[in-house]
Amino acid sequence: MKKTAQFNPEIYALRPWYHNFNKLGLQTDFGDMAMSRTEQLRRLILLLSPVKPAGFVEKGEKLSLKTLLKGSPNSHQINQRHKETFLIPFLQQALADLPTEPRCLDLFCADGYYSCWIGKTQPDAQITGVDLDAQEIERARLAASVLGIENATFRVQDIWEAVQQPETYDLVMCAGGLYHLAKPRDLLAALRPITTGHLVIQSAITLETETADYFVSPAPGWKHGSRFTHAGLKQWLAELGWEVVQEGRNELTGNPRLCDRGSSYFLCR
Repeated sequence: MKKTAQFNPEIYALRPWYHNFNKLGLQTDFGDMAMSRTEQLRRLILLLSPVKPAGFVEKGEKLSLKTLLKGSPNSHQINQRHKETFLIPFLQQALADLPTEPRCLDLFCADGYYSCWIGKTQPDAQITGVDLDAQEIERARLAASVLGIENATFRVQDIWEAVQQPETYDLVMCAGGLYHLAKPRDLLAALRPITTGHLVIQSAITLETETADYFVSPAPGWKHGSRFTHAGLKQWLAELGWEVVQEGRNELTGNPRLCDRGSSYFLCR
């Protein structure tokens, strides 16, 4: 992989990016340049509008006027450092156990960072990234094109539709999405028949309790999603017949609330 992140004007035009692609050789973190005055004005108008378009704010977040006008550190890229502590080793272990040309599905792929990581790491893999946010898919396609990754395709699609397709996959990645669902356990069940190899999971969890049977939906302060614990997620996996190969947890320091701050990771088969 390239060590120096290259600036690309097309990438810059689609800022702000969910992930930092620097490790893949592409600059997507532009610091204070992350939002132009024109973009600030556009977002201010949308912020004041009673109807917000899909993808205007990411998955339940609130966009403040202070964030708009002064800027603030990208919480997703802050959290990315914590997530990669487990996700990259889990992906490496999973890919090492799979056939030489694995079929991979990246659910909730956002801007396609992990799809691109797999594509750079294993050029023979066949990767499909799925997200409901059309703008994120636009970013994913552009990033893959700029990086010269030809073995990854991306589509705008509802997650439930994606898992009901007849295709099967050697590797399924489900990062950053379970806690946005009202019925996350149902998705874990739906992934069983389409996963022939490994499942890699990351999800935000609550740190307010460790009780396995804790579950609330919608998530606190949201109108959608859910919250659960590490023990609860592990219990679902066992009940559904998944074998946990590796697990881990840490804190997402970009998230201030205890109900969002925990993060769980599982490598299953």
